[in-house]
Amino acid sequence: RLDVHNISVIATVMAQTVALDHYSVKVDAMLATFSRLNSNVEKTGIFDSLEKNNLFKLVALNNTLFTDVIAKIGLLERSETAWRNLEYTQIWEGLRDEFEVEDRFEKIEFKLNLVQLNTKFFLEILANQKSNTLEWIIIVLISLEIVVGTCDLCGIQPFNSAFLSSSLVNPKVEGASS
Repeated sequence: RLDVHNISVIATVMAQTVALDHYSVKVDAMLATFSRLNSNVEKTGIFDSLEKNNLFKLVALNNTLFTDVIAKIGLLERSETAWRNLEYTQIWEGLRDEFEVEDRFEKIEFKLNLVQLNTKFFLEILANQKSNTLEWIIIVLISLEIVVGTCDLCGIQPFNSAFLSSSLVNPKVEGASS
């Protein structure tokens, strides 16, 4: 028999299946984008700033899609009507089985996890590159400190404007015999 509660259960499952189709298309587009990103890096061996921005967008989109699939469409939750009455629970479960809601969700989840694992790899590479850059900056700063300290010990003031202008005009070193 068709009543308001049956229609509610059917509408909820139909809405979830349509939403799964929508998110499946988005996830497939993400995988295609990620595949292009991987191909570019594979060909060039370079991970440039444009690809870095695309990667950050993929991470954000991945997180958003994962949250949307679980929270917004209530995929892991049973409808209120199905909770209250066994008759509607059977309809709920039958429709979910018929439309393979669980299987389709697992496929989307697998793809999102695949993207997440790959983005972790690239984010670790970016973190390592940044760490290397910071290490070189520290090395340069320590080297400058050593040069300044050595100059100070020798009585040379390398950053004194009078010293710089006199050494540029007169390249003779002070204290050298003529």
